[in-house]
Amino acid sequence: MEKRMADDSLDAAPIRDNAPTNPGRASLGHDGHEHGERCGCHHEHGHDHHDHDHDHDHNHLRPPKYKPGILLAAFGVAIDEARRGYDLFEAEVRQRHPDMELAWAYTAHKVRRKLVSRGRECDSLAVALSRLHDRGVTHLAVQSVHTTPGVEYHWTREQALAYRHPRKGFPEVVVGGPLLSSDHDLERSCQALQGYIPAERSPDEAVVLVGHGTYHHGQQRYLDFEERVRRDDPLIRVGTLMGRPSCGDVIADLEAEGVKDVWLLPFMCVPGHHVHLDVFGSGASSWKSRMEHAGFTVRGHVTGTLEHAPFRAIWLDHLDEVCARIRALETA
Repeated sequence: MEKRMADDSLDAAPIRDNAPTNPGRASLGHDGHEHGERCGCHHEHGHDHHDHDHDHDHNHLRPPKYKPGILLAAFGVAIDEARRGYDLFEAEVRQRHPDMELAWAYTAHKVRRKLVSRGRECDSLAVALSRLHDRGVTHLAVQSVHTTPGVEYHWTREQALAYRHPRKGFPEVVVGGPLLSSDHDLERSCQALQGYIPAERSPDEAVVLVGHGTYHHGQQRYLDFEERVRRDDPLIRVGTLMGRPSCGDVIADLEAEGVKDVWLLPFMCVPGHHVHLDVFGSGASSWKSRMEHAGFTVRGHVTGTLEHAPFRAIWLDHLDEVCARIRALETA
């Protein structure tokens, strides 16, 4: 059985709820409408002040029965040149699913605020969900563009599924998992490293992959990934800006190995603020500075996993799976 996070299914199945929206109203002789919103169709219903929302059988008001959409949910980036990975991913998504409405959402509020301060439009997950619903999307595939099933992924999943409702939201919502969702993803990501690590790296040089990290048990996937890659290459280490293994942990481990030369690479979707400052920055607290201070010769490669096709393919396959389930509902 393939190992996944214990508490949750990463590729969430559509949640079906056949219970009445408000059971018991019919027994009170009510007409079945929800009060609180103005209808605007000016029908005679036998009572005054008809302020409620219901579905009249008019072509001009009838929503589409099936209009599929895709929402790509990413941490976000405020550095323009770092968007390359997102742009490459979007182009492939559009190529695979040209008939589906497409939107992005950034889950990091600091990134959104920075972009808004520059006059750039940037939707949160809640805003993007509302916009897609306003555009008439009925069946939504939400694809996590995160690395692990940590806080950002679970926040995305919870918000997306909260918008599932037969009338007030999307009749169906399906969520695709992040990069390292399953053991099979770990295997594929391990293979993807072959083209991610610079070709000029020699076998006696260590490679340190720096992820973002999370204060969630999804952090375990970084440890699982390191365990897997070290079977093939004992000098690869995976550390995280948040949580363990920390920079200090990695330095101590490499010192014990007697390594002198290190390749430092981000293990994040795109090379944004964290990569430029926390990994390669000139400040004393950056990973590069700390490793050099410890006596290592450090070479770096500023990139992101979304810039490399083998990694993108994993996310794309997750998206294809959830889109297939959305499409199957068209004739269900």
